[in-house]
Amino acid sequence: MNTLATPAYEQPRRRHLRRRDLLPYALLAPIGILMLAISVYPGLYAIWLAMTDASLLRLARAQFIGVGNFVRAAGDPVFIDSLWRTLRWDVAVVGAELAIALPIALLLHRSFRGRGFVRVAMMIPYITPPAVVGLLFAYMFDGNFGVVNDLLVKIGILDQYVSWLSDPTGSFAVTVAAMVWYGQPLMALILLASLQTIPQALYDAAQVDGASGWQQFRYITLPHLMPSILFLVLLRVIWMSNHIDMIFVLTQGGPGFSNYTAAVYSFKLTNQFEIGFASAVAVVLTIILVAASAMYVRHLARKVLVTA
Repeated sequence: MNTLATPAYEQPRRRHLRRRDLLPYALLAPIGILMLAISVYPGLYAIWLAMTDASLLRLARAQFIGVGNFVRAAGDPVFIDSLWRTLRWDVAVVGAELAIALPIALLLHRSFRGRGFVRVAMMIPYITPPAVVGLLFAYMFDGNFGVVNDLLVKIGILDQYVSWLSDPTGSFAVTVAAMVWYGQPLMALILLASLQTIPQALYDAAQVDGASGWQQFRYITLPHLMPSILFLVLLRVIWMSNHIDMIFVLTQGGPGFSNYTAAVYSFKLTNQFEIGFASAVAVVLTIILVAASAMYVRHLARKVLVTA
């Protein structure tokens, strides 16, 4: 059987193509190496620390203990309670942010004088550092000289000053309020961007058909916003589950353990030099978030985004 030989003039061209095919990988290599350095390596190192008795006082002499820290976490009532408090924190903050951000986005989508200024001013809370926001709310709700107590006493709602941050329920409410004030502008901005992608022709056709404002919102606006809303909920839940700043500045997790989320508990353990156990707590939280996110995204792909 005869085989056709490759012409001599084709060989340099093929070698050139093989070299050119490697160019995209060479261009992506630096960012790939950077991602490994800042993401994969710290994650693997955290898993390794979680399986040791590492302490900041003797990090170089850490001993491998296998799943000992994970067994300890499973029997630690503070950690178990911190998972439930993390869920409570996520639901309260993300739910309140969405409830406030959606009406704001709908309002800023309308035409009115000064709309551009209002859109810019809306972002002021979000560009303020969380630690500064926490200090601001700590002074506002201070039990001795806070402006909130002073205002509520003057208008007759309170008979005397209340120590908000010394009460488990009050401190949680203040911390949620501070986080919502800080975070809702970002959610409103993203929802506003999504609103601007809805064709105006849909609303014009609905008006011709006699649809009310509520019917337009329910059957046009909300279905188009739903993918963005669900994506925002996922991102904010992940961010809030790992958030420490606001809780620590306002309450340091107290009073007692009443505001200990899993992230705050891991941070406090680090301050106590228990690096191994703190890493185990962080790893367990990460596993829970990854598993929950995977199921959530799978549900979106199957039920929501397909019909959007």
